[in-house]
Amino acid sequence: MGTYLFRRLLTLIPVLLWITVISFGIMHLAPGKPTDVSGGFNPKVSLEARQRLEQLYGLDQPVHVQYGRWLSRIVRLDFGRSFLDDRPVMEKIAERLPVTLTINAWSFLLIFGITIPLGVLAAVKPGGAFDRLTTLLVFIGFSMPSFWLALLCMALFGVRLHWLPISGLHSLDYESFGLVGRCLDTAWHLILPVGITAFVSLAGMSRYMRSAMLDVLRQDYIRTARAKGLPGAWILFHHGLRNALLPVITILGLSLPDLIGGSVIAETIFSIPGMGRLFYEAVMARDYPVVMALVTVGAMLTMLGNLLADAGYAIADPRIRVEAHR
Repeated sequence: MGTYLFRRLLTLIPVLLWITVISFGIMHLAPGKPTDVSGGFNPKVSLEARQRLEQLYGLDQPVHVQYGRWLSRIVRLDFGRSFLDDRPVMEKIAERLPVTLTINAWSFLLIFGITIPLGVLAAVKPGGAFDRLTTLLVFIGFSMPSFWLALLCMALFGVRLHWLPISGLHSLDYESFGLVGRCLDTAWHLILPVGITAFVSLAGMSRYMRSAMLDVLRQDYIRTARAKGLPGAWILFHHGLRNALLPVITILGLSLPDLIGGSVIAETIFSIPGMGRLFYEAVMARDYPVVMALVTVGAMLTMLGNLLADAGYAIADPRIRVEAHR
């Protein structure tokens, strides 16, 4: 198993390299330059000043030369400095990362804590009242754009009812609270962002779980277990659920990059200083070092998610462990 994962890890290196090449090229093909923000739209900044800015950032060099310099820094784990404020990119990411991790970690726990039992219960009696109700809710969830749902919740729970805050991560008097008060205040501000992020993903995940569980419950070994007189709960959770988790493991592995960039809409709408908002601001400002750092981290997390999914397969299905040792 360890040899198999090591071989997979080696094959991911050229994939990551090509991802960075394509991302770097597409980013430079996009209209606009980083110098437009600081000098391009200011009539008082002369052409010579803008050219000096481009030389300072190295933007006067060919694209392949810029990529080579960037790659040489990445090998040393140096993502460079931001074009906007000249701060180290890793320092800006370290400031925003805990907020995004908190939002998405709670969202994932809420998603999988609800979708797994929801999908299992819907698959037990397909076509029943509970299955029809969940199907209706799923269609509603699929049809609602996340930004529109967020605006509706802000208008209802924030503006009209005054139950929940609609922006920021802390209250104005946050510093005067004790430890428990600060935790409760942060949790209060995260209810809407976490709820919106989780609700949008609940629909698809519950359908995946229901479909996988239905396929498993139709297998011959499930019929054999029932013929032996085993308890229904034992058949459902011991024999059925474990094998039905394989598609969910895949989705969970591929959802790992969402811990970094999956909350762009929520963080932008609710004015939360997280990674998603940082990525949006960097793209709008053509802040190449920040954009490439986030793209590289996202690509690494995607490949890491694939590895974790493979390892999860081997844990859930012994047959995969046997194939890996061959």
